[in-house]
Amino acid sequence: MIRTFIAFKLNNEETLSEIREFTNRLNQNQKRIKIIKPENIHLTVKFIGNIKESMAPKIYDILEREINKKILHGDKHIYLLKGVGNFRNYEIIWIGMEGDIELLQKIKDTVEEKLDEHLKIKKDKRLKFKPHITIARLKKDRRDYTSFDSFKTFINENRNKEFGEFLIEKIVLKKSDLTPKGPIYTTYNGKEFV
Repeated sequence: MIRTFIAFKLNNEETLSEIREFTNRLNQNQKRIKIIKPENIHLTVKFIGNIKESMAPKIYDILEREINKKILHGDKHIYLLKGVGNFRNYEIIWIGMEGDIELLQKIKDTVEEKLDEHLKIKKDKRLKFKPHITIARLKKDRRDYTSFDSFKTFINENRNKEFGEFLIEKIVLKKSDLTPKGPIYTTYNGKEFV
């Protein structure tokens, strides 16, 4: 069994540099925060979870046919990464997205529908897509409470910060191998995960 998800990868070096600069500041305040490595930053469209590896080609074909060819057509769609927020009382730190959110919703809906229809992969409970990228995680037991108030203030002060462009061009199936040093992501290319 392999742990999988469907996503768009962030490849813009200038944007990644802006995010790295910001997460370094988070790390200065909270030494035990888990920063997402730049090569792992992505926009998740659907977390699938554990599947048999033999399903990867079928999922790949659906993504190629239904999303990359029919919806994206090889076009480039530019989004702006803007605004820092948090989930679960600052356990997850994320950056929001601005742009054609309706297109992303259409992609999400199509992915959910086609995977359910062809492969019986259950639809997510929450179907409204709120695009964001996770940049850091801070579990309660890892917090330094002596500086936690200034950490929260810093995040709230950056609710409108712009980080740069995120190019939406090709949706991919990714595998996540969990290791003690963090997850290692590989992308399915139609034949194997690389």
